[in-house]
Amino acid sequence: MKLSRSSRRYVIGGVELSREEIVHKYLHLVKYVAGRISVNLPPNVEINDLINDGILGLIDAIEKYDDARGVKFETYAITRINGAILDALRSLDWVPRAVRQRARELERVYQELETTNGRAPTDEEVAARMGLSVKELDQLVQRVRGTAVLSLEEFLPNEKGYEIPLVDTLRDDDNDVMSEVESREVRSELVHAVESLPPQERTVIQLYYFEGQTLKEIKGALGVSESRVSQIHAQAVIHLRQRLRELRDDLGYREDDPTVKQKYLRKPPVIPDTKVERTLRGEVSGHGDPTRGSATRLPGRAAERGPGY
Repeated sequence: MKLSRSSRRYVIGGVELSREEIVHKYLHLVKYVAGRISVNLPPNVEINDLINDGILGLIDAIEKYDDARGVKFETYAITRINGAILDALRSLDWVPRAVRQRARELERVYQELETTNGRAPTDEEVAARMGLSVKELDQLVQRVRGTAVLSLEEFLPNEKGYEIPLVDTLRDDDNDVMSEVESREVRSELVHAVESLPPQERTVIQLYYFEGQTLKEIKGALGVSESRVSQIHAQAVIHLRQRLRELRDDLGYREDDPTVKQKYLRKPPVIPDTKVERTLRGEVSGHGDPTRGSATRLPGRAAERGPGY
């Protein structure tokens, strides 16, 4: 009589066990691998989902393990569990794995060169570091535009150690003195960030957002192609986001703080958003024509992204 899978016995380390017994015995391996992977994932990814996927990998390892080969089951199982969890995460990400890796590499190179040189890197410097031509770099920037996604459930850090979901920082129609002060602060930081950009990037930002010119009109002012203007615009947004990250560290509630009588919520500026501010928050999509917004979904913060791995 043929045994069913549930009654089948498996040899692990010279001992015969049922599949259920093996799962219970090695469940700690699943929790270990899931916990290690979850450290680098955004908070909206539940660790229990990772554990469920890891158990499927453990069951696969049980079915395919051959005790006669002399390989420890723990070593073999961890590999299968890790692979099962990563495969599940990749199935949730619509961006090809190669594009996601290049996006992270591009952001890393920008940050390294800016730290080393004390200024924004040029296209030639970035291309040389990545082993690309300037034209290939332009094509790469275009490909990685749509890889950055920000979840409204993502928690933002606060200098007091408290965290709140990004959704709780959205615009509030109520007006008070604090919001007006914060509005001036945000605009002051934004102006300073724009002024610190390289000349070409600063010109594109000023003409596109503050004077309402199209990319086609801007290319005449700069004497370059429209695709080149689009690339300059994309790089400018990357630099602006990097410079404004410190301001984001101040976002959130200051709960249970005895020095504050009421909850503190960083609010957007009271006066209507400018297009550049909405672009930095990733609310504007599309590219080319200001009436349709600008494609600015570029490699950004690690956690603005889909599942990272």
